[in-house]
Amino acid sequence: MAQPTLQIYSAIGVNAQDGTGLSAAQFGAQLAQAEATGEKRVAVRINSGGGNWQEGQSMYDLLKASALKVDTYCVGLVASAATLPFMAGNKRLIAAHGKLMIHECASVAQGQVADLENAIAQQKAINDSMAQLYASVSGQTVEKCAELMKATTYLDSEQAVALGFATGIMPDTQATQAPPADMPAASLHSYYATILSAADMKNLLIPIFAAAGMLTVTASTSDADVATAVQAAFTEKDKAKKEADEAKAALATATAALAAAEKKCADMEEEDAKAKAEAATAAVTALVKSAVSAGKITASMEATYTTLATADLASTKAVLDAMPARKSIAGTITNVEASADTKVIPLTAGGAMAEIQARLAGATI
Repeated sequence: MAQPTLQIYSAIGVNAQDGTGLSAAQFGAQLAQAEATGEKRVAVRINSGGGNWQEGQSMYDLLKASALKVDTYCVGLVASAATLPFMAGNKRLIAAHGKLMIHECASVAQGQVADLENAIAQQKAINDSMAQLYASVSGQTVEKCAELMKATTYLDSEQAVALGFATGIMPDTQATQAPPADMPAASLHSYYATILSAADMKNLLIPIFAAAGMLTVTASTSDADVATAVQAAFTEKDKAKKEADEAKAALATATAALAAAEKKCADMEEEDAKAKAEAATAAVTALVKSAVSAGKITASMEATYTTLATADLASTKAVLDAMPARKSIAGTITNVEASADTKVIPLTAGGAMAEIQARLAGATI
């Protein structure tokens, strides 16, 4: 049976947002399967930019505790937390084009001064732990390793071997030209993609395929099937985009229709309110004019009763309905009829006033 091979071709630790990356638990399960094969050695091929320190430390501990002899391989970039499982190898081989990167840990802290001081103390403890681990494996001093970490150091294959981080350069990559020492980190992935084997490149892309929904693609999937899966993924993406665009258009149409309906409803309510107001005004005017015509109130009182009726039409109508019509002085004088029982009072100012008062009181003079 062939030597079992484990692969770390993604971030160390699982991203809680998109599910990408490799956790120590997942790696431990793969290692347990390798141990169950009955083989004596296990190969761990790594191409990772790093990730979570705690997960990387756990991977290191799992490999160190395994009964298998561990051979680790840097087949691209092994950086930050990914260097921890790499350093667990009894043999630590690096491709001629490979690079290791070590640095101090980084985190985000907030809170009060005590919280910040505690976070700083924790980071210092992690940095010390990593420096001691690097020193114990490489043979360098803890101080030297701490200096390399503080400077964020990239080691090419020859430097990694010279400093003891790697035990040798992979034989099948001796003729491969290493990238320039000053190549930006952002360019390293593209460089490695041009020189990795087809199998390594496919394994490197598997996490990307999985994130894109192509879960059926594995290391053994043929190139034709990979192309088919990619095309299917793009087709599904186009379909989803079309459906999303159609849904947006339908939503826009429905929104416009709703806005039009709301405006129509508002216009109808406004017209109804206007009609009711006009009807109320007409009723008030008719009531007050009728009261003036009936002689219940004078024209000078019209404005007052209009205000009262506008505030409370029903109560004002009840008051006006109960109010008797007023009699004019001239009418009272004209309608005075003489009779045998009527005492004729000389038409003087005093006599006229007395007669008017008597008429108004309903008495007979």
